[in-house]
Formats: sequence, C-alpha cells, structure tokens
Amino acid sequence: MKFWILLLFLFTIPTFYQLVRPGFFFMQDDLQAFRMHQMFECFKDFQIPCRWIPDMGYQYGYPQFIFYPPSIYYLGAFFHFFNIQFIDSVKIMFILALFLSALFMFIFLKAFLKNTLSAFFGALLYTYAPYKALEVYVRGALSELWSMVFFPLIFWSIYNLIDRQKLRYVIFLGLSLAGLMLTHNLMSLIFAPMALIWCVSLLVLKKRWKTIPKIILGGLLGLGLASFFTLPVISESRYVHLESLVGGYFDYRQHFVNLEKLFVSNHFGYGSSGLDQDNDLTLSTGQLHWLVAVVGFALAFYFFKKQRHISVLTLIFSLVELGVLFMIHQKSTFIWEKLPILHYLQFPWRFLTVSIFLLSILGGITLFYIVSINKKYANIFVIVVMVGIFILQGQFFQPKEWFNISDNDKFSGASWEKQLTISIFDYLPIYAKLPPNKKAPVLPETLEGEVEFVSYQKGSNYQKGEIKVKKEAILRIPLFDFPGMEVRVDGKTVAHWHDDCRGQQYCLGLITFKVEEGTHQFLAQLKDTSIRMMGSIISLTSIFIVGFLIFKSHDKSFK
Repeated sequence: MKFWILLLFLFTIPTFYQLVRPGFFFMQDDLQAFRMHQMFECFKDFQIPCRWIPDMGYQYGYPQFIFYPPSIYYLGAFFHFFNIQFIDSVKIMFILALFLSALFMFIFLKAFLKNTLSAFFGALLYTYAPYKALEVYVRGALSELWSMVFFPLIFWSIYNLIDRQKLRYVIFLGLSLAGLMLTHNLMSLIFAPMALIWCVSLLVLKKRWKTIPKIILGGLLGLGLASFFTLPVISESRYVHLESLVGGYFDYRQHFVNLEKLFVSNHFGYGSSGLDQDNDLTLSTGQLHWLVAVVGFALAFYFFKKQRHISVLTLIFSLVELGVLFMIHQKSTFIWEKLPILHYLQFPWRFLTVSIFLLSILGGITLFYIVSINKKYANIFVIVVMVGIFILQGQFFQPKEWFNISDNDKFSGASWEKQLTISIFDYLPIYAKLPPNKKAPVLPETLEGEVEFVSYQKGSNYQKGEIKVKKEAILRIPLFDFPGMEVRVDGKTVAHWHDDCRGQQYCLGLITFKVEEGTHQFLAQLKDTSIRMMGSIISLTSIFIVGFLIFKSHDKSFK
C-alpha cells in the first residue's frame, strides 16, 4: 500500500511542480492569499469562528466568512504561524488538494474494487482531468478544487459503512460531509444527489436496510459539525446583496457548453466563457476519460452475470454521468428555469467537477474488467491510456504568467488597493445601497458636535477608541452595520442606526450613534445573533459527539 501511495505521489508531481518556486502566478480569482491574510487577522483577535474581516469592502469591514465557506482558509492561514508567506500557503493548499484528491480516490476505489491497479488508474484519471488544470492554473478556484478532495472520501465512507457497518465509518461520513459543506456551498448542493444515488444503490444491492439509521446518523453528524456556518448562510442571506451573484456575466444562461468543447476539443486557454466573451476556456471532460468510460459501459454487459453488483453500478454511474453532462448543455435550460437555486451555480460547466469524478470511477471499473480478462492486457491498457493523457493534457498544468513577488508586494500598493475592492458587491450588507467608491476614512466622522480622538483602533470584527466630546455629538464610524453589530459606550450598550447619509454620495449603511459630552470609551463589534449562537452550539455538541463515538468505536461492529 505504501509503495502505491508513493508512486501516486510521484505521478502527481507533474501537476504541481511548477508551483514549487518563489513567487506567485496569474489566476482569475486573485483573492486566495488575501482571504488567508484576513483569516489570520481573525486569528490574532481570537475571532473563532471567523465571520467578519476588516479590510474587504474597501476597509469598511465585510461578513465574508459568514457566507463564504471558511475551512481551507483556516488551514492556509494557520501555516502563517510558521512564517510561511500567504502566497506560499496558497500554493501549498493547491498542491495538497491535487495530491489528496488523488489519494482519496485511490483509497475509495481500492476498497470498492478490491484491486490496486484499478484504483491507481482511476486516481490518475481523476488527477489528470483537464478541469483540474483549469481549477488551479486559470480560475484559481481553490475551494472548488478542495471540494473534489471530499467527493471520494464521502463515497468511501458510505461504502464502508454499508459494507462493514462499523462505528468508525459513521464518524468518517460525518467528518467528510462537514468538510464538503465547509469548503464549497454549491459543490455540496450538486454532489448531494450523487451521494444519495450511491447510498441507495448500495443499500438495494447489498440489502443492508438496517444500516439506514447509521447513515442518517452520519448525515446528521455532518450537518451538525457544519452548523456554525450553514445555519447563518441559510438564515442571514437576506441581509446581504446577492443579485451580483446571478446577474451580468454570472447569468447561467451564458455559460452552457456545446458537445464539441465537452468531448472533442483539446485546446487549453486562460480566458473566459460566455456570450460576448473570448470563450478561450477549456471545458472538456477529457477525450480519453470518456472513451475509457464508454469501454467500461460496454464491458458491464459482458460481465453482468460474473460481476452483477459492479456491472449494475457501472450502468448506474453511466446514466448519472449522462445526466450530469446534460446539465452542462443548453438543452437542460428547462431544468435550470424550474430550479432557481441552481442559478447561484452561475456556470453550468461547474458540473464538470462531478463529471470527472464519475468518469474516473468508471475508468477504474473499466480496468477492473480488463484485469479480470487478462492482467497483461490491463498493464498495456494503463500504459497506453496514461501516455495518451500525458501527451494530450500534460502540458495544461502550468501557469500563464509567473510573478517574482513576495507577501510585501502582494499586500501593498496597487495590488493591495485592487484586493480591497474585488467582488465588493458580493455579500455586501444590504444597508449599503451601493459599494463604497473610496477607501474608508482613517477616523470616524463627526456629523454633529465636537469630538477629539485620543486613540482609535480597528480590529478584525471591531472598532474602538477613546474620545473627548466637548459638545454632544453624533459619530459615524467606518464600519458597515449588520445584524449582530453592537455599540458600547463606557461599557454600556447604546442605540445605533445606519441610515444617516450626510456627506455621502449614496448611503453606505454605516454605524452611527450619539455620544454625550465628556471623555468616553466606545466599542463597536460584531456579536453572534441567535442563529449564529445556535449554529455554534450545535457544532460544539457535534464535536463532543464525535469524540464520544471515537472513544466508543474501537473497531466494534454495529451488528
């Protein structure tokens, strides 16, 4: 087993070796290092879980991690405690995602097919899918790439729970489901039906109906672990602007993919997709990936009597894969129109994440069939297919541009200014009618009265200071108002409002409050709302349950 894992790592190196050098590279979502930088600001203030960050929104503060899945940024920011640059943390996270997704696919297929070579082949297919190169070297979609780490882990947990019925797999199922939900909202949405189909198929084939309560327990455990994030997302989305997520360039109707791009084209571009765009974006399933799957589909009929369960699952996977590919094509518009939640997916081609997962499983199954016929043919098949994939797609795994910069360069000057405003309308608090058009002022504004600032400090989720008020005053601090914001003067909560727009071109919804004459200490800080508190309590309770289950497991069967 160790040999195969080492070999898998060696075969993964070509996908990331160009990242192992000083500097940083071009990516479309150039916020990865910035998000880790902001998460580290939360760490410094012990704001755990991190919900509000200080510099996004042109330094008026932002509810970024109330709505944007935080898991990988916790890990990436943690590296900074060891003096690792944020830009290097981003590269490390990409490398880890590439290897771990391959490793977990290998582990899953090894358990499912009971054949090491087939598992290794499926893991390589999963690694060298063109969409993986797109995620890293074009889009820079770190969270989406990491979601593909959890796909095989979830399938592995479900398979072992149904097959072996041991307590440890309830724990693994809960942890892997929580990992996916805390990594990417939309991938959780589209992968859930795949996991359900997998689960039901195994239950029917193996007739392990008594396992259903354990599967439900694992699912509830996953929901519970992720509740600190998912409950606020569901409940508090009405307090932020979401229209920018589904309008303009992000309107799903612009991003369907034709059959030529899906199955035939081998062009790799660094552009964009959509109407009136350059459409220089690789959106392929991988020519050899789908051809191998077709071979497996045909062999399923040949092996139907000898390998009934695997043959049935092959046919199910094939049908589901066709359904997934259909969702990427314009003919599926009627489904998108009837399911508005899909609009937040923005790009129908995001279904390629699930597509390459299924194609890789089918590829592993295909080799399993060939091994059953002749091991020598299987070895030749692996060599021919992988050489073909290296020739066709091996060159995709490289950056467009490389910049010899450090964290100091990334977080200063024009680069810093750009990051303060990227995607500024996404999740902008609803009280701000439009995003700010200039950086937040250094000090709060005095709208009425006379105020002298003795001290003033901005933290990750708070602003505080000491003031001398010579005449009763109204202060407006450079901080967006949001549910849970609380203002204290000399330790006592005071009323505040956010609709005083004096001196502003348009209302930003900033925290405004009255201060009486005298010397005062004030603090404006984001506190937990009832739903955030409830989510945190559920998550903490779930952590204790996981600890209890780990203590109780000791390889004991549920039987």
